[in-house]
Amino acid sequence: KKINLNSLQLTLVCLIPFCLIFSRFLADFFLVIVCFLFLTQCLLEKKNYFDNIFFKLFILFWIVIVCRSLLSENLLFSLKSSLPYIRFGIFALATFNLFNSNKNYCYYLFIALSFCLVPLVIDGYIQYFFKENIFNYPITTYALNDNVRLSGFFKDELILGSFISRIFPIYLGLYFYCLSKEFIKNKDTFMFLFLIISTVLVLLSGERVAFFYISLSFMFGLFFLKIPIKKFINKILISFVVLLLVILFNKDVKNRFIETTSLQVGITKNKLEKTEHGEKYIFSIHHHNHILAAYKIFKENIFFGSGVKMFRIICDERYKINAFACSTHPHNTIMQFLSETGVIGTSFYVISLIYILSSFFINLKKSTRDLNNNIIKSNLFFLLALLIAIMPFLPAGNFFNNWISIISYYPIGFFILTRINILENEN
Repeated sequence: KKINLNSLQLTLVCLIPFCLIFSRFLADFFLVIVCFLFLTQCLLEKKNYFDNIFFKLFILFWIVIVCRSLLSENLLFSLKSSLPYIRFGIFALATFNLFNSNKNYCYYLFIALSFCLVPLVIDGYIQYFFKENIFNYPITTYALNDNVRLSGFFKDELILGSFISRIFPIYLGLYFYCLSKEFIKNKDTFMFLFLIISTVLVLLSGERVAFFYISLSFMFGLFFLKIPIKKFINKILISFVVLLLVILFNKDVKNRFIETTSLQVGITKNKLEKTEHGEKYIFSIHHHNHILAAYKIFKENIFFGSGVKMFRIICDERYKINAFACSTHPHNTIMQFLSETGVIGTSFYVISLIYILSSFFINLKKSTRDLNNNIIKSNLFFLLALLIAIMPFLPAGNFFNNWISIISYYPIGFFILTRINILENEN
């Protein structure tokens, strides 16, 4: 029975990345099933997998956001997001337990992600060069500023780059983990080429934050992947020249990354976004006003915030000072935590950020002393995926959004797994 439950969980975990592309409902549905199967295992085996620091902190955070929702101005609207949020913490433990029970499962997931990412990247290039992808989804062009955006399999949603940039560090983490367990032979050259191709596609997609994220994977991939170019500085120079040429000589990329950015932040005048008087903005007039509105909402209830997903409601009711102020969320992770969970909820975010950053730099130092230790490399990329999920200062999606939450919690189980392996090796 345990083997059958594990096989079913593995199948669902492997299908979740595909579902994140084609059906958010199925992705969340499969995640819930994995949680129920894990809880069933806990009951059948009479084991307690919940006595660990991660889950204790998660439960405290969950209690805080649920209690705040119960006292929010729109109880049902906030509670329907905060109450079922517990599933993500359970899912993280479920993935750890699953892949810890059979290390070969990591190889199967690596293969599944390969079948997910490779067609996605190929289709993205097809859409770019032929103006539509294999499903006849057209490229998106904005008449006002001539910006060209890619969506690939995501159809109308311009999140192709975001998906690739968030999944790729998990993919590299699984690759190095499989190498450490000798499940696969060295494929560093292939991984390097695929990393370059994927990075350029994210650049062509026009998603600036996603390009920054995948650039982090690219930089550390250059350092850790053993490719024919001997010196690290030569790898950096060659890669920098390639990306710079794309930015300077590709009209669409140059327009999106240089000209549009300078207009949005107010470096150059833009009558459309009211920057003709020399105003400067944080990322854009939209982001700037979202942040100001979030700060005003935070000041209403400094300690506990307004409640999960309450930014949109309170902003529309009291802080819609202009057409740019309000949205579904503040588009900034720190400001969302402050406005919706207050100082109490934000403290959990800060603790997580400090832990991830400190663990990342400690393991980075270890890896530079032992470049052949693939388990540490694996752990670093899972930490990078977690860092991307809670990046503090850049524009961000809704932290409590189901799609974002699934990707954000997906690598936690693997981080715990590799962390335990590192500690075992050290002892």
